[in-house]
Amino acid sequence: MDRRDRLFLSLAQVRKAICIDLRHYHPQVFLCAQILPLIAEDRVAKADGLKNGAWVGSAAQRHLRWLPGPELVETVCRALGEARLNPERWAAICSRVFQTRAVPHADPDTGGEGVWLETGMEGFACRQCGRCCRTLEYRHEATPEDMARWREAQRSDILEWVGVFPGVDGHPAYRLWTIPGTARPAAQCPFLHKAPSGSRWACRIHALKPAVCRQYPFSRKHAMMTGCPAFQERRRPGAAGTGGRRPPAVRHRVDRHPAKV
Repeated sequence: MDRRDRLFLSLAQVRKAICIDLRHYHPQVFLCAQILPLIAEDRVAKADGLKNGAWVGSAAQRHLRWLPGPELVETVCRALGEARLNPERWAAICSRVFQTRAVPHADPDTGGEGVWLETGMEGFACRQCGRCCRTLEYRHEATPEDMARWREAQRSDILEWVGVFPGVDGHPAYRLWTIPGTARPAAQCPFLHKAPSGSRWACRIHALKPAVCRQYPFSRKHAMMTGCPAFQERRRPGAAGTGGRRPPAVRHRVDRHPAKV
């Protein structure tokens, strides 16, 4: 894995990351049905994509219970919170959830148990299509670190587009992007503009853009789930297309739905 883009997650971080993934998109019912028996070996699940849910129960039960997609996701997340699995099993679950190679490993700093994940981002090449900026939901994603960078850079032109609201924990919450002097969200990022070529989009604050923008898409799966074309092979003039088929690298069934950033 040395030449691949990767990150290390502790087992606590693995639990959290899996639930974030499951809750982030439209319910991934086939994925939930695949991993539930890996989390609890006595559980069985049969997904129904047309009805967007699954029949769930234990191996000893004659009758299964129907769970609609959102309830299925929460059932899996509860099972994750209660599970006591070895690193090898966590890695197997991660491999299915994040559609990448996952290897059990000790934390290089603390020696604690965890998992190395390949992100698949080494082949990322932004097409400047503007899709992520124009279509994904990111309005609640400004961080205190973003605000600190903009204040340090004295960028009042950025700060005036950030809404500041009371947070649930007593700290302020920041929202991107709000019309200056109002609480109304802007129809589009005010710093996005069409490049002179007319076919590409560019960011006027690229060096200082929010963390949610800098980190997108973070993984190959997230790019695929949100319609990012960065990993699609560029066509040469006269080259044959794929006929609408999924690229050969994706070898198992996935749930594809719109999502947030």
